[in-house]
Amino acid sequence: MIGVDEAGRGPLAGPVVVAAVALPEVPSAKLRLLKDSKQMTPKGRERLFGVVRSEALAVSVAWAHPRVIERDNILRATLDAMARAARRAAAKGVKNPVLVLVDGPKRMTGDALPQKPVIDGDAKSLCVAAASVIAKVVRDRWMRRLARMHPGYGFDAHKGYGTAVHLSALAKLGPCKAHRMTYAPVAASAGARP
Repeated sequence: MIGVDEAGRGPLAGPVVVAAVALPEVPSAKLRLLKDSKQMTPKGRERLFGVVRSEALAVSVAWAHPRVIERDNILRATLDAMARAARRAAAKGVKNPVLVLVDGPKRMTGDALPQKPVIDGDAKSLCVAAASVIAKVVRDRWMRRLARMHPGYGFDAHKGYGTAVHLSALAKLGPCKAHRMTYAPVAASAGARP
């Protein structure tokens, strides 16, 4: 099985990051510590990120950047990225037949592999929980990089979510290239001068 999950659908800035992970049939004791990344501390996620990377049969990451999100809408961009990540993970030597467990109620798009949507998949499946951790850590690292590229927005702290600090920075600075321009708070601030 390959688990697929995403990080970053709700923020006003930054990409959606999707991970697909295949784990060994008999996971190690360390892998059995996996759970939904939102229930873990940043240090715990980083620690398990390394475990997943070293013990997984396959790990793949796909992105949906802000311009793609604006063009396709957030749901379509996410489902397309899920399909890309799952295909890449399957191509890394995972034995067929493959079943992809997709976190959430929606199916991946396109000529996707056999799949099963699983609501709360990151709480019900170790491979989906592993994908959750990979996606969250990769996205958080990227948002720290964006914070250095676009100072003043606080991306390293709020990761692009619509916090009071972020909305205040948008009002003061206007949006930057990392923002999703079709999201209402960003569009409303587009008249502000950087």
